[in-house]
Amino acid sequence: MGLINDVHVRQPAKNDLVASAFTVAGIGAGFEGTIVIRVRTHNGRQLAQTSAQSAGGGFGIGEFRARVEVADPPRPGTPVIVEVFGDNPSGGPGFNLREVQVIMFGDMQGWLLYRVESGDTLTGIVRKVRDFTRTTIAQIVAANPRIEDPDLIQVGWRLRVPIR
Repeated sequence: MGLINDVHVRQPAKNDLVASAFTVAGIGAGFEGTIVIRVRTHNGRQLAQTSAQSAGGGFGIGEFRARVEVADPPRPGTPVIVEVFGDNPSGGPGFNLREVQVIMFGDMQGWLLYRVESGDTLTGIVRKVRDFTRTTIAQIVAANPRIEDPDLIQVGWRLRVPIR
């Protein structure tokens, strides 16, 4: 029989901003319908682990959703890896391991979208949003992977500014 198991992560997406508690959702299957969700740093330190049940049960692929809570989040703006896979009762990552890099701001409540205007600098943007949130240039750079050089931002870019 040519049945295939699979896991796909629909949320979060690559480079999404997440707080210390966030939702992971997708479709997939695992041993007895169990999907494992793990959060780790790039050096392999595990920050959190939880599981979800696939709506497809033990035989079919179905939707899953789980809330992940990181008790001791890394410093704001740290990229972390969300690993999602079908459970493996013999231990270790199971089948169909999927990895999604996200950017963690542990105490974040959301973010503002700021459209860069002519004459803007990151220092100026930090001042403009001061009434809404306390943020730093480094945090804006961390929240926006497209910024390769903090001195070079372009008119029209939409930047994410973490709300803390």
